[in-house]
Amino acid sequence: MPERDYATLLAAYRTAILTTRGADGHLHSRPMAMRQRVRGEEIWFATTIDSKKCKDLEHDPQCALTFTGESAGPTISLSGMGEVIRDRRLARELWDASWARWFPAGPDAAEVALIRVIPEHVERHGPGPGALEVLYTVARRKR
Repeated sequence: MPERDYATLLAAYRTAILTTRGADGHLHSRPMAMRQRVRGEEIWFATTIDSKKCKDLEHDPQCALTFTGESAGPTISLSGMGEVIRDRRLARELWDASWARWFPAGPDAAEVALIRVIPEHVERHGPGPGALEVLYTVARRKR
């Protein structure tokens, strides 16, 4: 599989589990409805601007996403950098109809913010025991 072709795999998933690290040092995970069209290597979500996940990402942008399906298909896990974006024009451009469930007023609602995740490491797990394939990785510097 060519590098970064993981976007094709993600088309089958509707929800991701987003994990962030809070200022308290604890990891926090929650389900997120992702934008169904991946834009390049970017993965997008809509959220409320004052949510804990936004505070977490502003404190520490390193995050993880996990995609699991109801079928016996593979689980995709990735880690990367998350960013909170407050841009009304971009929210209108990237708006996904599935987000209307949480934001019935649409992308122009004052509380809407976008989360963009840029993957740095992507893995496909299974099906089958021990079946792991690294699909993409970026070399990281030691801190």
